[in-house]
Amino acid sequence: MVELFGIPKKPTYKILANGTDITATLQNNSASISLEDEANEEADQLCITVEGAIARPQADDTLELWMGYGLTLVYFGSFVVQETTKDDDYTLTVKATGVNFSSALKVKREITYEKVTIKDICTQIAKRHDLKLKCDYDDITIKSLSQDKESDIHFLNRVAGEYNAIFNIKNRTLIFLHRIKDGKASNELPRYMVHKNDVHNLTITHSKKALYNSCKCCWHCTIDNIKKEVIVGDGDPSIVHYGQFKDEAEAAAKATALLEKTKGCHVGGSFEIDGAVMYAGGVVELVGTVDDDGEYSIKRISHTIDSSNGWVTWAEITR
Repeated sequence: MVELFGIPKKPTYKILANGTDITATLQNNSASISLEDEANEEADQLCITVEGAIARPQADDTLELWMGYGLTLVYFGSFVVQETTKDDDYTLTVKATGVNFSSALKVKREITYEKVTIKDICTQIAKRHDLKLKCDYDDITIKSLSQDKESDIHFLNRVAGEYNAIFNIKNRTLIFLHRIKDGKASNELPRYMVHKNDVHNLTITHSKKALYNSCKCCWHCTIDNIKKEVIVGDGDPSIVHYGQFKDEAEAAAKATALLEKTKGCHVGGSFEIDGAVMYAGGVVELVGTVDDDGEYSIKRISHTIDSSNGWVTWAEITR
């Protein structure tokens, strides 16, 4: 229970099945709802458990989910039924995946992209699947990049890893954004401020990882027929990466992304908070701690809502 404008508000949800409101049926039969949201190529996972003489939905039925407080509900997406299980002919469990990840996105393709920006590549893929696009990678041009027997999902996830990007598909929008831009988390990412007093079971772990002071990208220039290299950072130890680049700017962009991924120590953790509208891939600013204040990327979010515990949001964070 939370207070909005001084008035206690009860957490609630709404679910449509193929356009029909089934909320009352679920609430009258002790239903529990869980939603798993990850900031990578994994589709969102919706799980509904309900007791009683409830008929199974059919495979490929569509479920739509809203959650919130009182009459203020927020749309969390549309899902397609993948699996149903009945225990003792009484407890029904329904599992569904986000419709954003259509089967066409998983078809393996052979395409070579030449002399285009990463945003150009994302634009082509978004149009191929009738998706909107949110991308700020118009600052990096690629000489040549092959999608060799890879699905669009796998390919975009690989490129995101190479260029330190946030990649996801939410609400029919392909999201491909700089994780770090101008030395800080991108302003294009959804942002949340969380005080330590508002969360439960806060855990933050610091662990050492490989520390590199520089990155060198090497390639063979076919125009001048010589080996070229670009170094970002200063001093040893250094990462050395070999690839194909159009020019020094493209090589420098790749070196910068590789260096950002390996700098410093790894800091990660998790917390629980009373039900909140938060999404994987966003940025949490944690405040009020002794020495762990700062910005964290949300790696994974889990929402659960039922009559016993209300709405609880669990977040896995990293930086």
